[in-house]
Amino acid sequence: MHRRSPARHPRTAAPWNATRTENCTGSGQPHPITHVVTTDATANDATVAEGVHDALTAKGLKPAEHLLDSGYSSAELLLTAPVERGIRVIAPVRPNSTPQQVGATGFGTSAFTINWQAQTAKCPSGQTSRYWTAGLDNNGRDAIRIRFATATCSPCPVRDQCTRSTRYDRQLTVRPQEQDALLERVRAEQSTKAWKERYAGRAGIEGTIHQAVAVGGMRRTRYRGLDKTHLGHVLTAAAVNMIRLDAWWTGVPLARTRISRLAALELAI
Repeated sequence: MHRRSPARHPRTAAPWNATRTENCTGSGQPHPITHVVTTDATANDATVAEGVHDALTAKGLKPAEHLLDSGYSSAELLLTAPVERGIRVIAPVRPNSTPQQVGATGFGTSAFTINWQAQTAKCPSGQTSRYWTAGLDNNGRDAIRIRFATATCSPCPVRDQCTRSTRYDRQLTVRPQEQDALLERVRAEQSTKAWKERYAGRAGIEGTIHQAVAVGGMRRTRYRGLDKTHLGHVLTAAAVNMIRLDAWWTGVPLARTRISRLAALELAI
């Protein structure tokens, strides 16, 4: 099982993003950093995961499970990683972020019934959409845009619960059918105790980030250029691994997760 998280390194001329993958299998065992990726800070985190999986596989370090930050997860990755690479990805997905869903004051996406075969959606008032357009979203991912006709939405008595726009009618953006179903399933699972306990294994990555900052000053790059910066990241990861191996060889136990004073007070009540 591996866990992974980014750390950004700002510099006036060249910001970079370092992604570290750490082995967190085995109680009391050292947790070495197994892979380091350095990209421009503007790179979308979700574009890195597949390359990391391929690199770990080439090293003979392919994990059965990979605990990822939400920034790295996507419906495509959750769906394809187990099939194409034999890696189960465990990562939270973002909740439905439509204003109606967030505020619980109107009809969110889940209030609509989608007929995937007919390529239509039915609204809570029983009206059927007119337009169905498959394409890509702003991040280049597959997306389907569903629109209702003006003649349908304009006279609707509950229009204000469906859209706040006075110019456009209701629109929905959904993923392809398999991805959409997967997202809904993961959203339901990630609120359960069992899922949270499984994902808790990723908590140690914050300690890795802190250690990398303390050992190699990884909050700020010392070099210009991606190649030199990546070399610095790799050397820092190697130094962290040596420190962890030394602690393991000399019998120094892993540090326990710290509890803030506020959280300790809550536990005491």
